Amino acid sequence: MTRKDANSAHNEAEETHQDTVAPTEDNYEESLEQNSLEGEKLQIVSFHLNSQEYAFEVTDAVEVLRPRTVTEVPRTPEFIKGILSVRGEMVPVIDLKKRLGIRLDGFNGAGRILIAAMDDLKAGFTVDRLAGVKEVPMQSVVPSTGPNQGFLKGVIHAGDDPILLLEISLLVDMSVR
Repeated sequence: MTRKDANSAHNEAEETHQDTVAPTEDNYEESLEQNSLEGEKLQIVSFHLNSQEYAFEVTDAVEVLRPRTVTEVPRTPEFIKGILSVRGEMVPVIDLKKRLGIRLDGFNGAGRILIAAMDDLKAGFTVDRLAGVKEVPMQSVVPSTGPNQGFLKGVIHAGDDPILLLEISLLVDMSVR
């Protein structure tokens, strides 16, 4: 074997080694793109109304309060329970079951008041119980078709039961029914 043949064989071995061990720049970029698409996650705060699980995006949630006395306000829609002072700020409290047209199913009181914000407006929403903060794949969120779809961003199919993702801005908009 001549020196030229040996160099050629060595270069071929390096090329083979390169193809099988280290990705090319193109393969690496494709892999990053695929991982970023697969890796996109949505963080939600989930809660229950009766037996159905609902959620808000974590970016909308501000805090969770134990039930407390709410001051009723005359001439407001039935789903507005009243107002509540939260650190000196008056916050409307919305009975989420009434707002969504959900019938009462045994539990009539608020287990928690979930304070959420959009832009400069805060609102409290009564929920039966919190399920916690969860991270779900973005691909698991699909557009909604069904009752209350006017208030839904989508339906999350990331486990055994679907989670209904609510749009807070629509819930506080009095023109939306």
